[in-house]
Amino acid sequence: MKSLQNLLQTISQTIQHKLRQIYFINTRQNKTNFFAIEIPLKHYIILIFTLLVLCSYNLFTKYQTFLALKQGHVFEATILLHYTKKENSERFKLQDSQGNIFYATYKGKFKQIAGKKALVYGKIYKCSFLQFLRSCNIYNSSLSLLPSIDKKQFLRHLINAQHENKLAANLYNALFFADQLEKPLRQGAIVFGLAHLIAISGFHLAILSFIFYALICPIYFIFHRYFCYRNAVYDLGLLGLIFVFFYLVLIDFQPSFLRAFIMACFAYMILLFGLQITNFLNLFLCVLFGLAWNVSLLFHIGFLLSVAGVFCIFLFMRHFASISANYKGLKKFVFGVVLFNCLIFLQMIPITHYFFPQFSPYQIISIPLSILFALIFPFAIIAHIFGFGDIFDSVILWVISHEFSLSMLYTPLWFLLFYLLLCLFAMRFLWAYAASLICASIFYVINLVLFFS
Repeated sequence: MKSLQNLLQTISQTIQHKLRQIYFINTRQNKTNFFAIEIPLKHYIILIFTLLVLCSYNLFTKYQTFLALKQGHVFEATILLHYTKKENSERFKLQDSQGNIFYATYKGKFKQIAGKKALVYGKIYKCSFLQFLRSCNIYNSSLSLLPSIDKKQFLRHLINAQHENKLAANLYNALFFADQLEKPLRQGAIVFGLAHLIAISGFHLAILSFIFYALICPIYFIFHRYFCYRNAVYDLGLLGLIFVFFYLVLIDFQPSFLRAFIMACFAYMILLFGLQITNFLNLFLCVLFGLAWNVSLLFHIGFLLSVAGVFCIFLFMRHFASISANYKGLKKFVFGVVLFNCLIFLQMIPITHYFFPQFSPYQIISIPLSILFALIFPFAIIAHIFGFGDIFDSVILWVISHEFSLSMLYTPLWFLLFYLLLCLFAMRFLWAYAASLICASIFYVINLVLFFS
């Protein structure tokens, strides 16, 4: 018995020692003392299998909901969108607690109730299970509002009070709280290729985290002198994840931001264990975690485009990171930032056009705006905090008051599959990456010719 206690005590001391190596800092050498862990392949296989089981269970629960709705079912939902369809009927976009999307039409006039909770009864007809995973129309439906508190109502009111034009206010509500864009703003976002900047995603997470760290770091290091053995990087990383999680709750787990949050958690854990962050396998695991949360994300366009964007970023880093390290100063900025944004813009075009066929040569403006957005987004937040959020309203109104021509071209499925195959080979081979860039460039030129013809 005593020998068993000694063994357990030895194991406990070993674990504590390893945790100190991970979490604490060596103040004498002023550097982190953690060890890099080589995770065996079998552990990855076990993790992937576990996530696939969770995905299967999530799929099973959705199928049970699907069967219940075919017979008629009562469920609680959030009203995501509310707009007038015809003169005496209005259209609602609803989302239940499982993340399922429904559309319903009701006769009569309603107050604007987007963001409210409701108890919904309805049935679905002529809707397959595959279609159900995307969205379904519900019929014979009734809707009763539930008492609820809109956690964004006060913040929306602060923003709306600073804008005379409702469309300008709607743009900032979409930018900060993932609200739905009004049609004139959606048109402007398409013309100038700004949808990826307005839709909250990993880019916004990075900027919000930077703002948070800029505010919290001075406070943290005032107290850090009293516990200087702590690793500031790990502590601040954890605080940043907590802050981002609360923002994720605020915007109702918006899919592309959810993907970014999962990746941020992965990056934090990878940093703890000294593994490579920009790893394609880690991206795949993030996707599986998202699907285990809600398998319907597989059909969410924003989620898919978000994953594709990160994949293209990893490809760029895979083939250009070592080259950009040879440059310094202005050359490094031009190569690392300008070329990065140009190539990501180019590579995303064939994928984006499979879902959205609209094209305009003005979309190239999104390249410099993507570079400047790291300054524009925090400035917009500061402007609304201090009461001059309408500073860009004249520009916004000018854009939506003009009509711009658009051409339409869907990416053919055969071309998309060939392009994606090249991108997969590009994870390993430089020639495949070059070939994918050539294909994307050809597709962009075809769009230009079609537009001007």
